[in-house]
Order: sequence, then structure tokens, then C-alpha cells
Amino acid sequence: MVNKERSEQIFGGAFLIGLAVLFITGYWWPGILFVIAIAMIVRSIAEGKSWSDERGALVLLVIGIIFALPVLGFLGGNWLPLLLIGIGAYMLFGQQLGLRGSDRKDVVPPPSEKSKNDLL
Repeated sequence: MVNKERSEQIFGGAFLIGLAVLFITGYWWPGILFVIAIAMIVRSIAEGKSWSDERGALVLLVIGIIFALPVLGFLGGNWLPLLLIGIGAYMLFGQQLGLRGSDRKDVVPPPSEKSKNDLL
């Protein structure tokens, strides 16, 4: 596990290497999504976390894969904006709805603390 400053340096280095690959290949879209996602995952690993803890990176990877696969073009319609809205709503409200179980942390105050209701 490295400190926060070093993990940001690792993120920057991975991002610049990915950016160089994009310049060489010319694969800008959706390549930039993959570069950002991979740099975020590398930073998460450098901080000692699991790669799957970086939900934003995983969402970017899924969106990049959707745009990279021409096979999905036959579906037509407005399904892609609806999918993006659904992913965004999940990221914003999933924890409050109990859909993101790994994020839930039951906070129980220590027994010595009195609640606000006890003071009234």
C-alpha cells in the first residue's frame, strides 16, 4: 500500500501512457473511456483496494464496451440514453435503496453517546 500522493502519481503515469497509446493508434472514441477507467483501477490497486471497489471505472468500462461493439447497433431506438440514465441513477441512489449492499455500513452510536431525542 502506498500513500495518497504516490497513488496519484501512479494514476497520472498510467493516464499519460494510455494517452500516448491513443495518439499512436488514433482510437480516441471510446478509447479515452478505457484509458481513464484503467488509470482509475491502477490507482485503486496502488491504494491497497480491490479493483472492483472502483465503481466509476467499472461503469466507464461498460460504457466503452457498449460503444466499441458495433453489434449492439442493430438494437436501434433510444436504449443507450436510457441505459446511461439507469447506471447514473444506480450510482446516485443505489445505496439509499439498499441495492448496493457492499457500500452499506450500519452506523450504531456508541452506548455512551446520547441521541438528540434524549436531550429533549
